[in-house]
Amino acid sequence: MPDLPVLDPQPLRDLLGIGATEGLVQELIVLYQEDIPGRVALLQKAIQGGDSRRTMAEAHGLKGALGNLGLLRFAGLVEEIETQAREGKMEAALPLGEGLLRAYEAGLGALVATFEPS
Repeated sequence: MPDLPVLDPQPLRDLLGIGATEGLVQELIVLYQEDIPGRVALLQKAIQGGDSRRTMAEAHGLKGALGNLGLLRFAGLVEEIETQAREGKMEAALPLGEGLLRAYEAGLGALVATFEPS
């Protein structure tokens, strides 16, 4: 995951290119701030509880949301967690889960820096 860029701005630029307003992109960033920490907490709880099914479900949904925003590194981390859970390697998912909040913060910083309101 460290080799992936934090943000690929193209998905959001594509939205702007088809007529979305900068306001919509700002709303998506606000939704990220409001929604993702709770989803991260649910994923961490599932990992810490050793619940592979719940971990897979939480990770899968979160991965899609992050991918839509172009948050490649964060999505890659979540995908790795999902893979470990699918393979029944919950002990390997534990240290990955510890990096989720850092990944959230890095993603937020990249979104804000790249899509500052004009």
